[in-house]
Amino acid sequence: MADTSSRTELQNRIRATETVALSHSFEPFKNSKQQGSSSEPAPLVLVHGLFGSSRNWQSIAQVQSDERPVYSVDQRNHGNSPHHPSHTLYDMVADLYRWHREHLKKPAVYLGHSMGGLAVMGLALVFPDLVQKLIVVDIAPRSYEPHHGPEFQALEMDVSGFSSRQQIDQAMAQIHPLPAVRRFLQMNLVRDTNGYRWGINVSALKNAAYLEGFQEDFPNLQYEGTTLAMKGEKSNYIQDSDKELFRQFFPACKVLELKGADHWLHYSAQDTFLETLRVFLDS
Repeated sequence: MADTSSRTELQNRIRATETVALSHSFEPFKNSKQQGSSSEPAPLVLVHGLFGSSRNWQSIAQVQSDERPVYSVDQRNHGNSPHHPSHTLYDMVADLYRWHREHLKKPAVYLGHSMGGLAVMGLALVFPDLVQKLIVVDIAPRSYEPHHGPEFQALEMDVSGFSSRQQIDQAMAQIHPLPAVRRFLQMNLVRDTNGYRWGINVSALKNAAYLEGFQEDFPNLQYEGTTLAMKGEKSNYIQDSDKELFRQFFPACKVLELKGADHWLHYSAQDTFLETLRVFLDS
């Protein structure tokens, strides 16, 4: 059983954390007869990972809006959300808590990928009444070593002098050899009257400590709601040894491996990802 004193203490700490107002995109529920009614299904909230944004989930959100309203948030220092020098796990949970209270009137299904998975797990553990169901995509409730050196090196490029994305990509290729990763990072490019710039807060994210101390940050807590953890067959983010850790924090958790998928399951195995999501949400 969860330690209620630990949860109360953490709730107070989260409520006292300095938050930012998260930007989000919205796909309304396509069933007009149920839209806005008491029978409308719980909304689905999609939370992206490091270097991502709500844009990465646009196609998933459009498909899922056949079944329920869908929100895709931009986490702090990403997308259209404000920048802030602090980027801890508590910060991200506090931002989601504020966002939920400002935009939703009932519990939601929360889905988080990678860094977003850590954030939604934290939200469910500290504020379980806000989370109807939980979906964690390719991340475990534990610490990880920093491992994005080449990506940060690419994002630290001064892109203001380039006249095209092709030129930027050619320069980035000298730093990061994988075209798919470069395309993903380049989704953070912004062009204005002064030329190109990065929309992401690179310095804050490079120094962020959210990868450390999950078990210490959420001691003696459990979320007893229905939980699904999806891992990619070709990804090493979730190990076999993590299954017991999932059960400690999330007793009702089921861990599923998606064949052929890498860390970005919603891209590399999108059809299987959507079908797995459908079955879980319908159950």
